[in-house]
Amino acid sequence: MTELERFRSLFHQQVLHTFDYLQAINETQWQGIPCDSQALYLGSRINKITIAALSRHLATTESHWISQLPSIPANGTMPMPEKDPVIEAAKTVPGFIDIYELRHRKNMERLTALSAGDLDKPLLFAGRHYTGMGLLWSILGHHAYHLGQMDLLMRQQEVAAPEYMEWREKERVVG
Repeated sequence: MTELERFRSLFHQQVLHTFDYLQAINETQWQGIPCDSQALYLGSRINKITIAALSRHLATTESHWISQLPSIPANGTMPMPEKDPVIEAAKTVPGFIDIYELRHRKNMERLTALSAGDLDKPLLFAGRHYTGMGLLWSILGHHAYHLGQMDLLMRQQEVAAPEYMEWREKERVVG
């Protein structure tokens, strides 16, 4: 198994798992503002974030980074993602999941099409140096980071989140 195949395997399972998280909540929980207290302080960057905003952010950034990677020249700079009007327009959890699933399928196709040159080339993103493959691994970490935040927000609203790493495809060997 190549490193890209290993990444694709883990990334795919993680995104499918995120769909399971989203299917466990209703519209009110999707838009719910987290509690903030001295005992549970989420900080200035996240204390007003919602599961809707986190999930939209994941769908937007993943599509952006994966679609842009082949076009960035060696030593070029990955542009910052911008809000996606199609993703932002989703007003219900099922509607959002439908859009995210389509984006994820396209992301998986784009990942398959990446060349060795795409994976090895150096690039900059947010003032940090990466190879294409390094950026992909950062995407996986970024997804896990925000999935953990979604998990916390679900639990604050008394929703039992799925157990982490209980992947949907049980018989599949994950990279």
